[in-house]
Amino acid sequence: MTPYDKLKSLPEASQFLRPGIRFADLDAQAHRFSDNEAARRLNAARDKLFRTINKALTPVA
Repeated sequence: MTPYDKLKSLPEASQFLRPGIRFADLDAQAHRFSDNEAARRLNAARDKLFRTINKALTPVA
C-alpha cells in the first residue's frame, strides 16, 4: 500500500486535505503517468538537482 492509498483508507481522510483539494483531483494526478514514466521523471529531476548542486559546489580555479 502506498502512502497515498493509506491516506485514502483512513476514516474521514478528506479532513487531512488542504481546503479546495479533493481526492478526485489527486486521483487524476496520481494516474496521469504510468509507474515507469513517473519513475523516469523522478530520476531525471533528481539528476538535474544533483548536477545543479555539484556545479554550485565545484571550486573555480
